[in-house]
Amino acid sequence: MNPKIIYPLPNTQHSFYRYLRYYSRIAFLLAGFVCLLVNYLVKGKAWSIIVVWSLFSAWRLLFSLRLVEFSIYSHAIKATFYVVVLLILIDALLYHGWAQTVIPIVLFGFFFVMFVLYFAIYSRKQRHLVSIMMLGMLNLVMIPYSIHSWPIENWLAFAFELSSIVLFIIMVITNWKDIKYEIKARFFTGAGK
Repeated sequence: MNPKIIYPLPNTQHSFYRYLRYYSRIAFLLAGFVCLLVNYLVKGKAWSIIVVWSLFSAWRLLFSLRLVEFSIYSHAIKATFYVVVLLILIDALLYHGWAQTVIPIVLFGFFFVMFVLYFAIYSRKQRHLVSIMMLGMLNLVMIPYSIHSWPIENWLAFAFELSSIVLFIIMVITNWKDIKYEIKARFFTGAGK
């Protein structure tokens, strides 16, 4: 008995993106390894960790996209996280003190752009609510870091962090019903009851 093949045979020809992804992975891994090796041999500050994190961030943002849940909002939250960690690494490993002011400005910039886009694309907002909430939570988590010196010495960081919190509160108040529904749907706390 010879069964009939009803599904099309898989195409063995690789796309340009697959080749680019494959060779880029090799190049990224090689570059990271070389940086770690050179930094170890030369000694000094651990600049190679910053380079490795930058390569990892670029890989995740350019070549490792989740197409099912991809949106400008989910991509922005990932980019924000990678940028904030990069700034913290630079501050901790190379130059100290400046990131406490810069990180709140970066977070506010990302959050403000996402906030405007969220209300501009009103009809599709529900599917991106979780990404906006995660960005708001990232702003809240960074409060202790950004106001380490308190507003008298670091008033700019305090002002931007406070502005982010105000935007986050506005977002929560205006979308409270959608947030409750998302929480019930995601954590299955009786959404269908």
